Amino acid sequence: MTLASRLAALVALVALGAIPLAGAASVEIHPAGPAVPENLLRIELRFDRPQRLPFDVERLALLDGEGREIRHALLDMALPDADGRRITVLLDPGRVKTGVGPNLEAGRALREGATVSLRVAGGEGDRLPAVKTWRVTAAVSQPLQPQRWRLASPRSGTRDALSVDLRTPISSASEGLIAVVDGQGHRVAGRVRLDDGDATWRFTPARPWGPSAHRLVTHPGLEDPAGNRRCAAFEAPIGNAATCEGASLEFTPRRPS
Repeated sequence: MTLASRLAALVALVALGAIPLAGAASVEIHPAGPAVPENLLRIELRFDRPQRLPFDVERLALLDGEGREIRHALLDMALPDADGRRITVLLDPGRVKTGVGPNLEAGRALREGATVSLRVAGGEGDRLPAVKTWRVTAAVSQPLQPQRWRLASPRSGTRDALSVDLRTPISSASEGLIAVVDGQGHRVAGRVRLDDGDATWRFTPARPWGPSAHRLVTHPGLEDPAGNRRCAAFEAPIGNAATCEGASLEFTPRRPS
């Protein structure tokens, strides 16, 4: 193959998206699982590099199963983190919450049994849009239940990850609202990640586990993707949130076998 033909083949691969262009950003779309509830409230975009702020929500489109845009589903304002790598997008809360004006007028944007996709158009220098498709399930209108979480205790003397089966997904934006504290009440340093469609929380400590009892604690603001918290579902009156407290679950690292 001549040099000219090799260059031509390379250009073709880039045009098809088989080879990413230099500077092209990639994005993870959460909820990461295959399904979302009809009353989904929060979507998070995790880019591998900072995005230009304010984030242009015109880059986003929520599509039905036929590829048609679901109009007025998303708020026209995105919520970025400090460096612009994580962008939170809300579905219109007025359409999500039953009994209020927009919900009475237009209903929820998502319907149980449907298939929907979020399309994220590339920014400047990016190549192809990113698309995440979900199956829509029944609305989830119950408070979070941390008491039902299952903790797999790590081995003491190791840096094995603490694995917590959350039973149901949490909002990916809430992963930092769960922490581990030692017997003296000091927060244990380490790294956190969500797995299994945002339904498993894993914590890897910066130093080996000690043998004493620890606690897994949650912030009162911890939410699932539908905005439900431990003390109140999103559908409940807001007044209850002021007295809400986080959960606390004790575990003790296992002795090495």
